[in-house]
Amino acid sequence: MQRAKQNVLKLESIHENKKKLQADLSTKLQKLNDKLSSTMIESVKKKESQLIALTNKLKKKNLRRKPRKMSVQEEIREIKEIKEEVSAKVELIEQVPEKIEQKKVVTLQENPTIKLAEPKNLDEFEFFKKLNKSMDAASQRKSQRLESIRQRLNGQDEIINKHVEKSNKTKEEQEQIRLTKIYNKLLNLTQKVQQKKSKNQIKSKKKSLQINMSSSESNKQTKTNIYEEQRSEPNRTVRSITQDMKFIYARQRLEKLQNEREQQVKSILDKHSQYSYRLQQNKQILDELSNTCQYYNFKIKEQYLL
Repeated sequence: MQRAKQNVLKLESIHENKKKLQADLSTKLQKLNDKLSSTMIESVKKKESQLIALTNKLKKKNLRRKPRKMSVQEEIREIKEIKEEVSAKVELIEQVPEKIEQKKVVTLQENPTIKLAEPKNLDEFEFFKKLNKSMDAASQRKSQRLESIRQRLNGQDEIINKHVEKSNKTKEEQEQIRLTKIYNKLLNLTQKVQQKKSKNQIKSKKKSLQINMSSSESNKQTKTNIYEEQRSEPNRTVRSITQDMKFIYARQRLEKLQNEREQQVKSILDKHSQYSYRLQQNKQILDELSNTCQYYNFKIKEQYLL
């Protein structure tokens, strides 16, 4: 709205400056016309005074000359010549103001006035038709822009939905993998428990055998059993440790992948929010432009109606 107000103030200042320039030019043209008319009138008066002086001189010369005896025909000729001279002078005097008017017309044509923005002969019906057509074209352009923006946003929504579906699929796959790993862990634990039970049973059997056997034989069997247990225990511990380490590394990788996917989804949602905010800003700008166009059209109508 502030930009629209600034533009309106600029246009008003430009219009006022045009009016001032037109007024100055009209005053200057009037002054020039007055000067030309005054100079032409003065020149005509000088010529008339010169003609009067010449006529007086001629009269004096004619008076000084002695009249000679002339025939009737000569007198008639002189009278005709005098009449012709007088008629020629009268025609010259009559032609002077016509020449002045012609010069005025020429000066006006050489220095044409600036046409004002307010036409005298204007068809209001056609003018309003043109204004309505321009407004309709502007509204159509606005609707086309909004539709293009909406189509772009719809395409972005589809992309976001695709990303969300992919993330959901990956989550389901990850859950299945986790469940399979948990199942494998449980199997390993059950196997370990069974192994422990079997070992305990073996130990109990050994104890019963030791009681029945002699001391020498029992000592030999105990040594062999201890040797076998010492051989089997480190292998069992190494396998369990490697399995635990593999499980820990897999869990860490899955957590990293989940975090990365969550960050991607967040970035996509942030972009969508930014696009929606830009859309709102564009809508506000378009509304402001439409308001300014309506204001300018109203001002134009006022100028042409005044």
